[in-house]
Amino acid sequence: IIEGNKMAGKNKGVSGASISNCRKTNTVLAQLQAESKTKYDFVIIHGGVNDAWDVAPVGTMTEGFDAELDMSTFAGGLETTFKYAKETFKDAQFGYIINFKINRSDVGKLADMSEYFDMAKQICDKWEIPYLDLYNDEDFNNNVLKYKEYTNLYDLIHPS
Repeated sequence: IIEGNKMAGKNKGVSGASISNCRKTNTVLAQLQAESKTKYDFVIIHGGVNDAWDVAPVGTMTEGFDAELDMSTFAGGLETTFKYAKETFKDAQFGYIINFKINRSDVGKLADMSEYFDMAKQICDKWEIPYLDLYNDEDFNNNVLKYKEYTNLYDLIHPS
């Protein structure tokens, strides 16, 4: 995104992070916390695949904006991440990327991540964060990714 739009920016994502705390401290929230002193115009959050990989509980969205949030679930982790991001990067615009489909039925819930991403859309709507839904983009999943699969997804999971 940065290069394609000739923007100044940083890709601060760390491989293997999760939205919930299913991977202990390697969370998207921790990545944001490490950048708390930096001013950003845009914060794009992408996550959920590692939660599905590890079969983290999806959980439920809370009512309101002051409820206690549970980082042990995907829903609680995503709400915690969004709340922190909005409180910390007050002047930034936000976005969330819903991952594309993955043809790996041998790993966790990667073959069907719909429950995670259905929840993500509800939480994005609640927190007024626009999202790019690649998971339900049939053209992207059926044509872009399937074309030379091992060129576009060298291990059928990670984009190349």
